[in-house]
Amino acid sequence: MQERKNSMKSYWMLIMLGFITHCAFGQGSELAVHLYGMGALPAGDYSRDLADDSQLTRRSGFSIGSHIGLAATGFGMGAELVSPVGFRGLQWLFSVKGLCNGSNTEALQADFRKELGDSVALTLDYGQWLNLPVMTGFRYDYQFTAEFTLYSLLQAGINFSKMASRKASVDGLIVEDAHFDFARDFGFEWGIGVLYNQRYNLGFRYLDLRHPRYEGRKKISETIFPEIVSRDIVILGEERSISLFVVTLGIQLFK
Repeated sequence: MQERKNSMKSYWMLIMLGFITHCAFGQGSELAVHLYGMGALPAGDYSRDLADDSQLTRRSGFSIGSHIGLAATGFGMGAELVSPVGFRGLQWLFSVKGLCNGSNTEALQADFRKELGDSVALTLDYGQWLNLPVMTGFRYDYQFTAEFTLYSLLQAGINFSKMASRKASVDGLIVEDAHFDFARDFGFEWGIGVLYNQRYNLGFRYLDLRHPRYEGRKKISETIFPEIVSRDIVILGEERSISLFVVTLGIQLFK
C-alpha cells in the first residue's frame, strides 16, 4: 500500500513539473483556458442499483454487496489548460474536474424491505458521490472547415473520490449511519469533440477512474440488529469501481 502511495506521488509530481516547464519555456503565449459544464452518466458497476450479494445481517447491519455503486445521473464542471507542443494540431492538456452523482436506492430499498417484512417501514437515504480527477495528456485537433475543428484526446492522472454517505431509518428512527473519507486512485480519460470558431466546445468522453478503496465509520443501532458486535464499526478498504460517460459543453476564454 505504501509503495502504491509513493508511486502515485511521484507520478503526480512528474506530470505537474512537465506541464509547468512546458508552459514556462514553451509556447506559453498560446496557452488557452477552457471552461465547461458536464452531464455525467454512470456506467458499469458504478451504475448498478442491486447486487447479487447484498444482505442484511443482525451482527453488522446492511451490506449493499460488491460490484455496485448505486450512482445516478449527475453533473459537474471542469477547466482545462491547453498549449501547443510544436507538432501541428497536437495540444498538451492539464485538466481539473468536479463530478457529482446522486444515489439510486429504490431497488436496494425494496430488496431489504422483503427481508425485514412488510410491517417495517425502511427508508434508505444515501448521499452524493464526489469525484475530483486531476489529469494531463494530449489533444489532437483537425480543422476541416474555417469554423469547425474536430478533436480527440487522451488523459491520465489521479482521482480523489468520496463515496456517498449511507443512512438507513426504520419507522423514522436512524438504525445505520455510514460516512467515508476521501480515497484516491489512478484514472484515465478518452474523448472526442468539436470546436466552433475555436471558442465553443462540445465533447463526448469516457472516464475510467479505476477502483478506489474507501475507509470510514458506520454506526448501527440494536433496534433491528440485536446481535451487533459493536455500535461503532470501522470500515476498511471498501472497494468500488467508478466509470462514467460524460457530455461537455464549454467555452474558451482566451488564447
